[in-house]
Amino acid sequence: MTRFRLGLVTRHIRVGSAFLVATLASLACSGPNIVANNPTPGITAISPTTVDQGIAGQVLVLTGSDFVSTSVVRVDGADRPTQYVSGSELRATLPAADFAATGTRQVVVINPPPGGGISNPVSLTIRAQLLPVPTIASFDPAFVIAGSGVQDVILHGTGFTSQSQVLVDFTPRPATFISSTQIKVSLSNTETAVAARFDLRVSNPPPGGGVSSGLPFEVRAPLPTLAALSLTQANAGLPTLTVRLTGTGFLESSVVRFAGAPRPTTFINGTALDVTLGEGDLRVAGTFPIAVENAGPGGGTSAALNVTLINGIPEITGLPSAGATAGGGGFSLAVHGRGFVSGVVVRWNGLDRPTTYLRGDRLLVDLNPADVAAPGTNAITVRNPSPGGGVSTAATVTVRTLGPASATSRVLTLTTSDLVYDPPSGKLYASIAAASPSHGNSVVAIDPLTGTITGTVFVGSSPGRMARSFDGQFLYVGIDGANSVRRVTIPALVPGLQWSVGAGLVAGDIEPIPRSPLSVAISRQNPGLSPPLAGVTVYDDGVARPNSSPGHTGGNRITFLDDPGLLYGYNNAHTGFGFYEIAINPGGASHRSETSGLIGGFYVDIVSAAGRIYGTDGSVVDAGRLVKVGTFPGQSTSMAVDPQTGRAFMLSGSEVTVFDLNTYQILGTIPLPPVAFDHPARLFSALVRWGADGLAFFDLDELIIIRSPLIGP
Repeated sequence: MTRFRLGLVTRHIRVGSAFLVATLASLACSGPNIVANNPTPGITAISPTTVDQGIAGQVLVLTGSDFVSTSVVRVDGADRPTQYVSGSELRATLPAADFAATGTRQVVVINPPPGGGISNPVSLTIRAQLLPVPTIASFDPAFVIAGSGVQDVILHGTGFTSQSQVLVDFTPRPATFISSTQIKVSLSNTETAVAARFDLRVSNPPPGGGVSSGLPFEVRAPLPTLAALSLTQANAGLPTLTVRLTGTGFLESSVVRFAGAPRPTTFINGTALDVTLGEGDLRVAGTFPIAVENAGPGGGTSAALNVTLINGIPEITGLPSAGATAGGGGFSLAVHGRGFVSGVVVRWNGLDRPTTYLRGDRLLVDLNPADVAAPGTNAITVRNPSPGGGVSTAATVTVRTLGPASATSRVLTLTTSDLVYDPPSGKLYASIAAASPSHGNSVVAIDPLTGTITGTVFVGSSPGRMARSFDGQFLYVGIDGANSVRRVTIPALVPGLQWSVGAGLVAGDIEPIPRSPLSVAISRQNPGLSPPLAGVTVYDDGVARPNSSPGHTGGNRITFLDDPGLLYGYNNAHTGFGFYEIAINPGGASHRSETSGLIGGFYVDIVSAAGRIYGTDGSVVDAGRLVKVGTFPGQSTSMAVDPQTGRAFMLSGSEVTVFDLNTYQILGTIPLPPVAFDHPARLFSALVRWGADGLAFFDLDELIIIRSPLIGP
């Protein structure tokens, strides 16, 4: 309200010498004498009342009363630029900072003094922005080539935000936001390594948001080209053959086809592949195409290059049995070798015999009764057919008459733990238990012809399992009382290096590695556990290689054939009774395969000879093919095999049974002096073949040496 004051104004007027006093009444405006106070404003509404988070700015319209030209809108205590429209309307410009975070903002109007005041507060809500559901329209590039490494792909569409993610088959990938219509994703080396087709999607998080429909994106394989082969000619009959292919457009998924069929392929790089041809590919001579195939999308098959297989000259590497019994009838003789091809023929003294091709290193030849009717030495050769081909050098098979079963024996009072024979010195070596009446905790050398102990050496507490190195330099002796192994030089019997096999463990079986006299594989065992298996470990000069084969399900009886990289094992302490291939390499020992049903039974031991492994349960296993090829009719606590005479010997009870290695039939039995075998868990009665006609073994406290014409020669 504006107030006015009515004033009386008096003027004095002189007229002549007289005075006239007049009083005039006048009404005057207040002018500088008027006082005006601002009212207190009030807000009735704001528009909008709710704003999305993250907008760039917003004009807020306020309606109410008593707004003046100097009214100011204040948001959360901060003045904002205000436009006066009328006494009932104001407009305020709010900056982006007011919308950076969700929540409520308090809005008031302030009229300045004189008078004035602060209005009632009104809330402005900042809500989370509702993101759109994105869409994808296209890609740039439209596809990529497999093997091209990391690739950036730009997705074109709508509704993209800085919070968007790109999904590759529903797997999120880091994305780069470009605009609401463009977003970029990087495909990794792995995702572009091989030809593939997968869906790309864009996902926006809540509130709102969602996942776009998928749009297929292709990593296309190139069409490979084949420029050269590392060899264009090779001998047929090989067990395997690796060929290096060079060209372009090779991928990790590339497959080499040999004569149209896929073969195991190793990716080297984008210009090199290795293909491994198996025995089945190499058994027949001929010219065969090799090509590279890349599977789609894209891809295709290269033009082919040819490799020619020719028949080489075969080689006989060994005969599981190089002996036969005169007059025993015909049989099938196994021939081991290299370079055998389809159409191969085995010759007996220059005459062809019916031949069964098993694979490039295995044949069976059928010998008739006349071939082995009379004693004598016979030549075995193998002939590969033309083109190429030729005849191998000869191996010999000696046919012998069967001697009588009479025997002589010598018995030494020794509590023996294990027994081995050393052919060069002609000596038996025995590890002698601590409880022996003589030579306890020692290794002794014995002349089997006389039964005389010719040397002895103390080796340590409770010597057990022994093994002779392949070159005959050393004996390796398990020192069970010290949980260790000791090396002894023979024939001088000089004790050497000793090392631990682990606390509480013993060397349950020891196998020197072929052609590596300072290295051994040891089946470590814990006598206090059942099963006792603790894994196979390889030691070089007493130093363990890093990796050991598994324990509980591994092979506790172990043996080599000729390959230092492959150890064979059998588990005789677990009902799985697995037969194992154990790979030996610089890293140690690891299981390569397990086969069931070849050998079976608790306490069964294994011995190896001439490419085969024999179980004391009577099983005969072709180790190279992992095939059981025969069974001796009987079981034993220990056995010995002599490929040169074609005979096997199984120790059981009071006799030794002699078997024919070719027919697996019994040739006769040799009576023994009374012996006192203990529990069959004592695996190492160790029937040992020595000399021309000898065997040796031990019982509880005796070492028995026998000779018989039925043993040989």
